[in-house]
Formats: sequence, structure tokens, C-alpha cells
Amino acid sequence: MATSVEREVVARVAMVLSILALVVLILITPGLLGRPSPELASLPLLIIGMSRDNATFIVDVGAAVQAYRYDVINLTIVAWQPWNSSRVWLNQTVQRNDTYGLGTSVPSNATFAIDAYFVDQQGNYFEYNVTARTRKDPDSRVAMVFTFPEPDNLTTEIKRYPPDDFRWLIPRRGTLP
Repeated sequence: MATSVEREVVARVAMVLSILALVVLILITPGLLGRPSPELASLPLLIIGMSRDNATFIVDVGAAVQAYRYDVINLTIVAWQPWNSSRVWLNQTVQRNDTYGLGTSVPSNATFAIDAYFVDQQGNYFEYNVTARTRKDPDSRVAMVFTFPEPDNLTTEIKRYPPDDFRWLIPRRGTLP
């Protein structure tokens, strides 16, 4: 049988070894985890909000998970007056190459459609379309109303009241040749 001194020595050695093992695990864990998959890292996010005075929509796009540099970000915005949908009031295309994000603004007295298009560093492309407008609710609060021309969301309408904003993940559509 082991004496109490031998048990004490074994316990101390076990504690020192467990501390050393934990230090080694702390040091090698980042290497074991690796980097997030490039597709997840490049997942883009569209954000639409309003300025404090409700005079302007603020449109911002960039990576949803972490900072990511895209090969191409392209925003096409077509706006028209709510009372005359046949007359285009603003037709704007903003494109940046080798960028982390992009932002622009649109007057809030217009209804507008956005086509957001991204190409990541692996040649995957992401694209989505959203239509936005303002509407006053019965309490005279300004609401941002979003609709989707995508076939799976034709009847979907989302409202946001400032200072809340609208956030939408832009889906991957394919890979460029």
C-alpha cells in the first residue's frame, strides 16, 4: 500500500501534468479549429434602414459573418414615384471591385427595387432582389415596407419601423465559370 507521502507526490505530479496538458491544448486549439469555410465567411448581408429624419433610405451591403473582401459588389437601384410607377425617377448602378462593403442612399419618397450582386474570392456569386417603399400606418408612423419579386416570396411583405432596419442574407446562386 502506498503511504500518504507517496499519494501526495502522485497527486502533485498529476496536477502539474494536467496544467501542462491544458496549456498545450490552449496553444494548439486554434490550429485544430481552422478557419471558417470560405463560403460561410463570404455570405453577404443586405441592410436597409432610414435616416433619423426619415428623408432617406440607407442601403448597406457587406459580409454577414466577418469582414470579407469581395471581388465584385454591384448594386442596381431603380426608383420611381409612388403615384407614377411607369416613370423611372432614379436609375443608379454602383459597382466596386476588391471591396469589403458598399453603401448608398435613396430618397424615401420613392419606391425602389434593388438588385444586389456579389462575387466572392472563390468565384461564387450571390444575388437577390428586394423592393422597398414607405407607408404611413394608422398612427401616422412611417413604416418601411419590403416585398420580394422572387417566386418563392411573391406574397411576402415585411414592415420595419425606424430606427429598426431590414436585414436579409443574400443567397448563393452558383459559381462563375
